[in-house]
Amino acid sequence: MNLDWEDIHWKDPGGGTIVLHGVLPTVVLPNVMRPRLTWHGLGIMGTTEEVEVWLEEEKSELQDSGINLDSAILNGGLDGLYLEMLTWVEGIQVGKFPDPEPRRLHKAAEKHDRPIFFIEPDMDDERWEEILIKEAKAMTRPFKLLRIVFTSRRWRKCIKKMRLHVVEQPPREPDGLQAASALAATWWTLNRENSDEVLNVEKDERFAARLRGGLAILREEHGDDAVLLVPIQQAWRDSMLRALNTMPDAEESSSLASTSDGEEE
Repeated sequence: MNLDWEDIHWKDPGGGTIVLHGVLPTVVLPNVMRPRLTWHGLGIMGTTEEVEVWLEEEKSELQDSGINLDSAILNGGLDGLYLEMLTWVEGIQVGKFPDPEPRRLHKAAEKHDRPIFFIEPDMDDERWEEILIKEAKAMTRPFKLLRIVFTSRRWRKCIKKMRLHVVEQPPREPDGLQAASALAATWWTLNRENSDEVLNVEKDERFAARLRGGLAILREEHGDDAVLLVPIQQAWRDSMLRALNTMPDAEESSSLASTSDGEEE
């Protein structure tokens, strides 16, 4: 597993670059770790409903700061376990809703009128609905349910292994980033294990196809210099890179039009 802090740049043979920018869910990254390259469009690893969820989270945070974090922890499961352990990490801002890095880049894209592509298909997509139904069935098989019962034990074993993959944070940045990276990677790995690996690969390849589709649209204006920036869970980048390397046919994804050049502010 690649838990390096450097962004992954995937060159599309058709032209342009997809930049997989690693983020940690609900963690605010230091300024020095934010992307400083010129990018022309943003890929959000969610559905078109993601923005509505963010707006609701922002609204509830204004009314009661920390309510989203408290609710998520109380709901339990892997999400609750991850967030609860994350609150013990020192030196960095954690447990923030909406997810700070994707939301910040989303606002930057809106400000500069750059296209925003929603990479996960919506529920009115029949092919995607079939995959999710298969995934739900896979996760409710007796063996999978038994694994969920022993989540705490699995978490302890997984995080011990994950420490071997943790990469030291950039110079002068807080040590807490390593701990948060290990926690996020553990959360991601166990979520993947709760599903089915064949379905995980199928989903990744669909995401990759839609990423290529977004880049293809950017190429129409920016040619081979086109850059699609994608904030994505740090531990997810490896499997997404493998999916991109299978070269799935580009697929159109939901987007917001109009572009503008320049570096992120």
